Amino acid sequence: MLLVVGSLLVLAAPASAAKILTRATYPDMSTFSCRTNAIPIYPGQNLNDFDITQTCPNAEKLSGPGSVADFTAGSKVEGYVTRFKPSMVEIKPSGKLVTPSVWDLHLHHVVWLAPNGGPTFASGEEKTIPKMPQGYGFKVAGGANWGINQMIHNLTASDNRQVYMTWEIDWVPEKTPARTDIEPIKIRWLDVAGAPHIYPVFDAERGFDTNGDGKYVFPDEVPTDPAARGYEERENISNARQWTVGPGGATLVFGSGHLHPGGLNVDLKVARDGPDAGTVAGDDPSEVRQLFRSRAKYYEPAGAVSWDVSMKVTRPDWRIRLKAGDRVSINVTYDVRKASWYESMGILPLAWTKKNDPAAKDPFDDQAAVKAMYDAGGILSHGRLPENIDYKANKNLGLPNPKRLKSKGKKVPKRGIKISSFLYSKGGYSATRGFPKRLMRPPVINPGGTVTFTNLDALLPDPQNEQAWHSITSCKAPCNKGSGIGYPLASGPIKFDSGQLGFGTGTSTEVTTGSNVYTTPKLTKPGHTYNYFCRIHPFMRGSIRVKGKSGIKRSRAASSGALAPSGALPG
Repeated sequence: MLLVVGSLLVLAAPASAAKILTRATYPDMSTFSCRTNAIPIYPGQNLNDFDITQTCPNAEKLSGPGSVADFTAGSKVEGYVTRFKPSMVEIKPSGKLVTPSVWDLHLHHVVWLAPNGGPTFASGEEKTIPKMPQGYGFKVAGGANWGINQMIHNLTASDNRQVYMTWEIDWVPEKTPARTDIEPIKIRWLDVAGAPHIYPVFDAERGFDTNGDGKYVFPDEVPTDPAARGYEERENISNARQWTVGPGGATLVFGSGHLHPGGLNVDLKVARDGPDAGTVAGDDPSEVRQLFRSRAKYYEPAGAVSWDVSMKVTRPDWRIRLKAGDRVSINVTYDVRKASWYESMGILPLAWTKKNDPAAKDPFDDQAAVKAMYDAGGILSHGRLPENIDYKANKNLGLPNPKRLKSKGKKVPKRGIKISSFLYSKGGYSATRGFPKRLMRPPVINPGGTVTFTNLDALLPDPQNEQAWHSITSCKAPCNKGSGIGYPLASGPIKFDSGQLGFGTGTSTEVTTGSNVYTTPKLTKPGHTYNYFCRIHPFMRGSIRVKGKSGIKRSRAASSGALAPSGALPG
């Protein structure tokens, strides 16, 4: 299967020199490419869809002695998946397959749900490759049906596009009698904001870090006081973040974290009830051991602001032996110094088996050995991906700073600002070179007034694939540079975000606000120009000015603004 990335491959090469986890090998192993049927992409879509797929649909053999016949529908031939490499390609009108750039078509997430099981393999735009250590694999029938949950985000208004979800697998066939060189694994899906949520996200906002270090640990730093900042995130904490090991114990053999831009690491730990007076594992710090930190390696020059990242996975010799009753859990850390990160994730699929492994160490009985594994850290499953290089973000487009544009009598209409055809009316503009300056002039509102936004790109009873969901999110001035993942950021001096305005249905219900109308709080500061953008389609920008003189000396520090809700605190 041809994957064309273009000249960016040259840019990615130097960063790929880091040590990469190698795959397990078996004499009768074969490698196959797999793909879905064509998936249509709608203008501006951000749909959370579910569908049915198979172990390896549309199979093509890339190497090895195996046969694509193993994967025909209904095939009972069993084998082991020992490596799973996910991706997405766009089908060009010529038939050419191209890996789209992340600032164009974004693979928000895709999850493969195993037959008669739960989530098993998954990817976001970081495209981590699960590679099971030698002697382990996921056993499944070649013709089995799987569920697939895909969320493909079109950051543009482009139409008439199609993609394939793709995956490449290393496949080792089962034998009769059963092979003894591969132990079947199970996957325990650990998710900080998972079930009962279908869209398992939370917000990591500036100011949510309780100790002021600029790092927000979810769910650990979610307050219990309803009056405290960030308390609203309590409803997003899921019990799926933890797992109590059942009878017979468990051997952990592989893990890899998933997070979003802004994310730093996913941490895995275990608690075992000790001799203290309590009866709950982990109610005393002495009962907790750190097992693994899945750290994000950002290639992005600006740091943790884009998808230009790879995740560390466990090393091939990482083995942990747990006892029945041990409680495994995860948390995730986001950098909230620069910006707020809305709709964030923290997930770690954990491969395990009941069978003991002589190399496995108990974190309490073999504390030094487990600490040594933890201190050794992880290893990358791949290097830099050229499609994730965010080269369009922050480019100088020659557009004026809205703060320095005169309003010339333009006012916010009494009925508010309409959003139509991917444009905010009155003060809205597209971040493209040459956009008319006269259309960028910020409309004026009286001090203490509010502004209502109505998204006419999302109307009932239109089906969700005919809607485009937009947000109004504060950004730091001038907020007029090139669009990408790392620009603009939700970094206005005062946090402000509307959520995705629209009417998602079914498995997309939790993605949207369930309304296409949003009204700002009172805007009270005379002379201030407030900048905002759509974080779903970041080329969409706009600004509003409060009538009057600010009374503040013009300076670089005072040149930006954002819509400020009453009682909101600067991030």
